Amino acid sequence: MLKINCMVYKPYRHCEIRLTLFFLVLSLAAVSDIRKRMIPDWMPLLIAGVSLLPPESVYLKGLLVALPLLVAGITVGGIGGGDIKLTGACGLVFGFERTLAGLLMALSLLLLFHVVRQCIRKIRKLNCVAEKEQEYPLVPFLLVGMVISVFMFL
Repeated sequence: MLKINCMVYKPYRHCEIRLTLFFLVLSLAAVSDIRKRMIPDWMPLLIAGVSLLPPESVYLKGLLVALPLLVAGITVGGIGGGDIKLTGACGLVFGFERTLAGLLMALSLLLLFHVVRQCIRKIRKLNCVAEKEQEYPLVPFLLVGMVISVFMFL
C-alpha cells in the first residue's frame, strides 16, 4: 500500500497568500477612501511590497496602467494622487493586462453608479429633497474591478 505524505509542497499556496494580502490591503484602502476620501501612502507601498512575494515576479509594465490616470489628474483634475499610486501598485502585482481590465471594469462600475445616482437625485428633486454634490471614492470600485479581473484571467 502506498502512503501519501501530508506535507506535499503546494506552490499555489503562495499565490493564495499573495492575493489575500493584496485584497486585504486594497480593502483597507477602500474603507479609508470611503470614510476619509484619502489613501495613506503606506497602503500603495504595502501593495508594491506584496508584488515582491513569490512565485510571480514584479510586473513593471503594470505601472503603465496608472499613466492615463496621472495625465487625467494633472490636466482635468478630480483624481487624487492616492488613486494613481494605488493603481500603479496594482499593476506591479497583476501586470498590465489584468490591471487594465480591472481598471476599466472599475471605471465602468463608477460610471454606472454615477448614472443611477443622478437618476435618483432627479427623482428626489421632484420631491423637493435637496442634496449636495459629492465626489466619488474610486478605490471601492477598483477593488471590485480587480476581483472581477482575477476571475476573468483564471
